[in-house]
Amino acid sequence: RSVRQANYDALPADANEQNMDLIFASAIWRHGDRAAEAAVPGREQFSEDAWTFGGGGYGELSPEGMSMHFNLGRRIRQRYMVDKQFLSSAYNAKEIYVRSTDYNRTLISAYSNVAGMYSGFGVPGKNFPTKDAVPDWPANYVPIPVHTVDVNTDFVGHPNSPCPRQDQIHALVKQSDEYLSYMNDPQVSQVLKYLSEETGKKQTIDNVYFTQDPIYCEGLHIDELNQTGANIEAFYPWFYTGDVPAWVEWIMDNDQDFTDGTGNPGGVNGIDVAVEIGKIRAGDTLKLLVGNVHGILQCRDAPDSTACRHFYKKLRYYALSAHDTTVAAFLTILGVKKFIIPEGYPNYSAALLIEVYEDRDTKQRFFKVLYHADKDSDFKPITTFVRRCDFKSNLCPISVLDDLVKKYASDTDVVTLCNTPLDVSPPTTTIQPVTAPDTPTLKTSTLKTVVSTTQQQDTTTSSGFFLSALSAVSFIIVLIL
Repeated sequence: RSVRQANYDALPADANEQNMDLIFASAIWRHGDRAAEAAVPGREQFSEDAWTFGGGGYGELSPEGMSMHFNLGRRIRQRYMVDKQFLSSAYNAKEIYVRSTDYNRTLISAYSNVAGMYSGFGVPGKNFPTKDAVPDWPANYVPIPVHTVDVNTDFVGHPNSPCPRQDQIHALVKQSDEYLSYMNDPQVSQVLKYLSEETGKKQTIDNVYFTQDPIYCEGLHIDELNQTGANIEAFYPWFYTGDVPAWVEWIMDNDQDFTDGTGNPGGVNGIDVAVEIGKIRAGDTLKLLVGNVHGILQCRDAPDSTACRHFYKKLRYYALSAHDTTVAAFLTILGVKKFIIPEGYPNYSAALLIEVYEDRDTKQRFFKVLYHADKDSDFKPITTFVRRCDFKSNLCPISVLDDLVKKYASDTDVVTLCNTPLDVSPPTTTIQPVTAPDTPTLKTSTLKTVVSTTQQQDTTTSSGFFLSALSAVSFIIVLIL
C-alpha cells in the first residue's frame, strides 16, 4: 500500500487544458465497502446472519460503501457541473447513462453515486414530487435510472463471466515456468501448509483468498459484528502470527498478475497470453467505451447524418459501476496498472475517468485518463502512463485508443470468442520467447507483521477460481454469492 500511495501522491494535480473543449466523459468505478462474501472456511465465527447492513447477508454494500460513492458522486459533480460546467446542474435524461453489473453492491453503489451528483439540485415538481404531492418524499432526492444486464454474459462489467477460452488460457499459464516457480516457492508452501493445519481446510493458491477476504472484511467491521469490542486478532490469532498476513497478500497479488496475463511477460509457448487474456477481460469494456466516443464524434461532425444515432445526440457522460477486477483489467490493457497499482487490486470506490477533448482551432480530438485511488483522493491524470502516449502531456490522440481496440477488442463478439478454443498451433497471438525470470524469493524478515490495509478484491476477483479451469456450471454456482 505504501508503494501504491507513494506513486499516486507523486502524480501532478490535474490542470485545465488550454484551448480545449471537453466533449465526452466516461467513468468506470469499483463498488464501495461491503460485507464479507462468506465465512472463513473451517472457522465460521460469523455466519451470514451476522451481517445486517445493506439489507443483510454476505457481499452487501455497507453504509460506509454508500457514503464512499455518494461522496465520489459529489466529486464528479464538482468536476463536471461546477468546474467545467459540462453537465447540466439538474438531471437531464439525455446527457447521462449509467450501467452496473447485476450485483446488489454495484447497483447500490451506482444509485449512491448519482445521488451524490444530483440530489439536492433538482427542481420540485420537475425532477421529483413536490411536498404537497408526497409529503414524505426524501428531501430533494432525485431518482436516476441505472441499467444492467445478465451477469453471466456481462463481459463489459464482469471480466470473470463464464468463458471456456479464458479457462483454457489460464490452464496454459499454470504450466508456465513463471507460474510453477511461484507455486513451488518453499515459503508459499510453508504458509499454505500452516493455514491448512490451523483451519482444518486445505489451503491452496487457488482458494486462500476465501480465507483472507472474510478475515479482512470482518476486521473492518468488527465493532458492528462484536459489540463487546474484541478485535479481530482475538478470533483469528493464528492468522496474525509472524509474517503470515504479508505472505498471504503476496501470494494473492502474484496470483492476480497471472489472472490478468501480466505474470508471463515472455508469453507461454509463443502465445502472448497478456493479449489473449486482455481480449476477454477488458476487450469488450474498451470496445464499448471507444464505440461511445466515435458515436459522439459522428454526431458532432454530422448531426443530421444516418450515422448519428439518436442515443449519442445529447449524451455527455457514460458510467459503469463494477468491480476491482473490471478497473484492474482496464488499467492493465492501457498499460498503466503497474505504475498506479503495482500490487493487488483497486481500493473500494476507486474510479477511472476517460475524457475526450477537442482543440478549438484544429478540431483535433484527444483523450485524458484520470484516476481516483480511494475515498480520500482527488482525480489525478495518468495519461502519461498509457502505452504510446506522450509522457510530457496529459492529452493523447484518439488514434491511440483505436489502436488499443485493434489489439484487444475481438473481431467477433466476446461470447463467440469465449466458445472458440485457443489454437495453440499456430497461436493466435504470438510473442518472441524469452528466458523466464526466476520468481523473487522474499525474506521473512522484510515482511510486515500486520495485515495490509489495501482494499481486497471481490469474490469475482478470485483468480485461483479461474486458473483451475472450472466449468461454466461450477462458476455459476459461485456467482450467486
